[in-house]
Amino acid sequence: MDMLGGEVKFVPKQALSPTPQLYDELVSDCMENLAKMSLTHVASLPDGALFNDNGCGTGAGSAAIVAKASELSANVSIMGTDINDEALKVYRQRAADGNWSAEASHMDSNALCFPDCTFTHIIGNALIFVVPNDGVDVMKEMYRTLKPSGVAIINSWAYVPNISPLEAAAKATRPVGTPLPRAGVERWEQGDFLRSIIEQGGFSTDNVKITKGDVQITTSEINRYATMLWSFMGGTTAVGWLRTDEENWDKAIETIKQELKKTDGYKELGGGKISLKFVANIAIATK
Repeated sequence: MDMLGGEVKFVPKQALSPTPQLYDELVSDCMENLAKMSLTHVASLPDGALFNDNGCGTGAGSAAIVAKASELSANVSIMGTDINDEALKVYRQRAADGNWSAEASHMDSNALCFPDCTFTHIIGNALIFVVPNDGVDVMKEMYRTLKPSGVAIINSWAYVPNISPLEAAAKATRPVGTPLPRAGVERWEQGDFLRSIIEQGGFSTDNVKITKGDVQITTSEINRYATMLWSFMGGTTAVGWLRTDEENWDKAIETIKQELKKTDGYKELGGGKISLKFVANIAIATK
């Protein structure tokens, strides 16, 4: 799970605390919709399939797996792994409440503790682009722990509607030359870059299929959404938060709101909520 927060010394008083619960509110149904859409490219699940939900966070990927298994009347088991203990607490409670056949363990995606050839399937939902070394080490671990003919489901964002509003807010409120939030994510927009990382992990070219798909999300009320977005991502630059961010907070939030309205797929819903369109690269890699 990527909590989107770097190490920061100063935090504006208006910034919301980046808890797993607030992260779930920020991403809303995005992560689960992304996982569900990714799993539509898996035609079948054998009865008794064993999944690793790698970087499971609070359980969006596992919820999609459970829904897919129910749809196909397949019995599956899930091992969720993550390095965020607070997220794992939420995952375990969600698994218990939903009666999932799932366990959760504290484990680094770059160094899984499972034996070779353990899983029939591995999903890395919104994972590969937030880990070190562009995810190459993660892909090597996925390849190692998959059974022969096992399937890895990996995704990255081809279009993220909230990046340009974040950049606009930073440019409107910070000195020229200040690093922008989430800089460097643009290389993941290309399916070929995602493919190259998967192949460096050990998967052969012929066994990697890449497609694109839209993911719609429904946010909370727009003021709340803009505040959560800036709280989580505004301080993720190399220099962290600036002290002037506190006095410029309202201007940043208003800029984000106005720029969101210009994004492709933006829709206003009832109660002040909005719908945003993301586009994902979906990779299905077979060992």
